Amino acid sequence: MPKITKPLTNTEIEKLKAKNTAYDSRTDGGGLYMRISPSGGKSWRLKYTKPNSATRTNIFIGSYPAVSLAQARMKRKEIQALLAQNIDPQLYQQQETERQQQADNNTFAKIAAAWFEERKTRARFSEKTAADTWSMIERHIIPHFGELPITQITALMAINAFKPLQIRGTLETLKRAIQKMNEIMTYALHRGIIESNPIANIGKEFDSPTVTHMKAIQPEQLGEFLTALSNANLTLTTRLLIQWQLLTMTRPAEAATARYSDINEKERIWTIYIQKGLKTTDEGREHKVTLSRQAIAVLHEVKKLSGGKTYLFPGIKNPSSHIDPQTANAAIKRIGYHGKLVAHGMRAIASTALNEARTPDGLRRFDKDLIEVALSHINNDDVRMAYLRAEYLPHRFDMLQWWGDYVEQAAQNAIPRFHLQVVNA
Repeated sequence: MPKITKPLTNTEIEKLKAKNTAYDSRTDGGGLYMRISPSGGKSWRLKYTKPNSATRTNIFIGSYPAVSLAQARMKRKEIQALLAQNIDPQLYQQQETERQQQADNNTFAKIAAAWFEERKTRARFSEKTAADTWSMIERHIIPHFGELPITQITALMAINAFKPLQIRGTLETLKRAIQKMNEIMTYALHRGIIESNPIANIGKEFDSPTVTHMKAIQPEQLGEFLTALSNANLTLTTRLLIQWQLLTMTRPAEAATARYSDINEKERIWTIYIQKGLKTTDEGREHKVTLSRQAIAVLHEVKKLSGGKTYLFPGIKNPSSHIDPQTANAAIKRIGYHGKLVAHGMRAIASTALNEARTPDGLRRFDKDLIEVALSHINNDDVRMAYLRAEYLPHRFDMLQWWGDYVEQAAQNAIPRFHLQVVNA
């Protein structure tokens, strides 16, 4: 008949007194006992046999009375459960301590920095985008979570941290902050640093920003705009800048920073290196703009002014640099189009005209994907990537020449009512 162990009692434990040397109490059963030090301190320990070994050892459970008798018995059950799985509780405890130390060291700021360095090596993350992203993280995320272990972040913490952005009405910033924080948390999740992403769906707790489109006029209003541009008290450089951007269907910054070295006048091709999005070279993604006769004419006028040095449109204060990308916007406001048109909106005018253009048979004159490529609205879609191949350049030349003729006729106020059907280049 097995020996029955009488459990320890709280009264018995209280009566245990210090001796000249450390000693152990009788067992509570299952290897649990108490050690009493010469100073009178009491601590719980548990004797056990190491898994896959005959070696007997003991493990420290905690000091009394911080760890009560009932708590020590619960800890004994946990250790017995580990032993049943052939797990050494001391090794497990050591690993848990190391994991906790690592978790404490893995602050959000540390993981955010690691994510940022890794993100910079991948596509669709230009230097400007990287700088803007990190600035936003430092301003709106790091102050709330920087020193906090990333494992301790909760959805409620994030919601409370981002509420002020909604109250201030900066919904676009709020959206970006949530997106980037989620990217950082997902980075941690995929590397085993956290077991789940608690903030994955917090975007549903906030209002979404209202989609705003660039202000643009309709194609049939282009003639009136060009007349206003021609009659306005603007420098010739500014007027030519707007015409160049309009004819090439480029973005304001692309037009303002155009370099002579990127233009092959003989082949009538301007190569732009776009930092945003998918990169095809170290300089950025190559985007070729085919130049119409009208664009070449503007180029010749520009050369007379700038002397063909580095930039088509040199800076006013610093001629060795380029003109301010906001110059076109400021000029458009000055000639009476404030709230009606922005420089970027000139691309929308071209897009509308090209998408609405029809052949005499009523068919689309230009393929929509060809238009998107001309606007540099590229993505990873195979169809649009195919339009970048050299054999499609003749189609793009035809399209940009049609647009050049369209702009020229608009400048002469010579567009008939059904211009989209009758203008043929």
